[in-house]
Amino acid sequence: MAITFNFELDKKKNSRGHYAIFIRITENRKHRKIKTSIELESLAHWQKKGQRISPKEPNCAKWNDTLDKEMEKVKQTYRELKDEGKASTATTIINAVKKEDKTFNFISYAEEYAERTLSAGSYRTYTKYITFINKLKLYINRVTPEEVTKLPRKKEELKAYMSKLKCELLFTDITLSFLNKFKAYLQSLPNSKEEGLTLQQNTISKIFDNFASIYKKGIWELEAEGLTTKNNPFENFKCETIETNKEKLTESEIRLIEGLTLKEGSLIWHCRNCFLFAYYCAGMRAGDLIQLRGTNITSDKRLIYRMDKTSTQKNIKLFEPALNILSHYMDIEKPTTDYIFPLLDNNAIYAKAITWEEKDKLPAEVKKNLMQQVNSKNSLINKYLKQIAEMAGINKKLSMHIARHSFANIARQKNANVYDISNALGHSDIKVTEAYLSQFDYQSQDKTMAMVFDSSKEDSNKEELIRLIQNMKADEIESLIKQAKR
Repeated sequence: MAITFNFELDKKKNSRGHYAIFIRITENRKHRKIKTSIELESLAHWQKKGQRISPKEPNCAKWNDTLDKEMEKVKQTYRELKDEGKASTATTIINAVKKEDKTFNFISYAEEYAERTLSAGSYRTYTKYITFINKLKLYINRVTPEEVTKLPRKKEELKAYMSKLKCELLFTDITLSFLNKFKAYLQSLPNSKEEGLTLQQNTISKIFDNFASIYKKGIWELEAEGLTTKNNPFENFKCETIETNKEKLTESEIRLIEGLTLKEGSLIWHCRNCFLFAYYCAGMRAGDLIQLRGTNITSDKRLIYRMDKTSTQKNIKLFEPALNILSHYMDIEKPTTDYIFPLLDNNAIYAKAITWEEKDKLPAEVKKNLMQQVNSKNSLINKYLKQIAEMAGINKKLSMHIARHSFANIARQKNANVYDISNALGHSDIKVTEAYLSQFDYQSQDKTMAMVFDSSKEDSNKEELIRLIQNMKADEIESLIKQAKR
């Protein structure tokens, strides 16, 4: 029976809130579909009878032309399979088209891979990939830095804008020269968080980390399908991170925050408690703290939880300051499955997943909702922490992550073992901890500089030695001289 080809609009919204258009391949009354590059914002923009995008969509002429080209590509693949004497079923046609797409179109592959990541429940990673892909689209569409400042701020409007940009970038186009030009473009883009400044170097470095990660995965898939690939351009590309000042608090500043008089039960009071509890629990990350439940507290007064970022299980002894905070939120002797801090909704769908393992099995959309709620609450806490810093007279940009820096720095100052600090922070490699702490360690450097340049300290050392000798007995001085001559 002959194979037929038609367009079909998916009547369900995708993760971007759009309606995808598919090419439907029918064989023996059975349908297989392959996604086109076109998505519509409204069902009303599609003419089912004529299988065309209606004039209601401003880009109808351009997009209809794109659909025609993609349809012709599928039909041409069908003809080539027949000419080569290969099986030309709906399945073989789709596999051949997808294989060709992955060979040439990097952005199509990147968007597909990002969707796979989201479907697997990794919303945080998905958002990082989409941020990178959007920056890449801006570059290949020659959107100027001035135009970038005028882009929509709302997520849905930005998605709509990005969906209208062309997405043509071949794997073979990604060369060392391309990477360097893209880097220069990123260095010219405005910083959305700090007006008048451009993107930070470390932000650019993270963008290229995501670029390299998706590129590498794409190459692996191509090679697995027997396709040859050129040398990896990232091997000779450099985009270093720069050492930044990790803000941290001293013990005296922690005491200032503890000593603030705040109305019990107020939002700012809860936010202060969250920050201090994170500090007392070895610099616990905000996302983990927000999701803590009563059942994470054991009868022997320990905190056991699994870190969201690394999946590493933590087992922390709770000392009096942390226990005092907990006493405001739960009966430690009778823990429940409710969230400890009043931030997340105990009646939400995501709240039904009590353990980390149960949470890992949640549907992608539910995981996405949970992460959005966690991010929102983290932003809320940070907003009030800025007020807390002002009230305490602390001239530092206070955030939940500063609790982590503060714990690491104070532990180092008290000569804690690096291995123990690494274990407390939950780092996967002690080298990460060493690099982390190196940005705080100025004390030993200051002592060395003082030995070389601080003459006043040298004089005071001599005066102290003379004072000690004057208080020694004659036989003690004679014994000291003998030891010095050895």
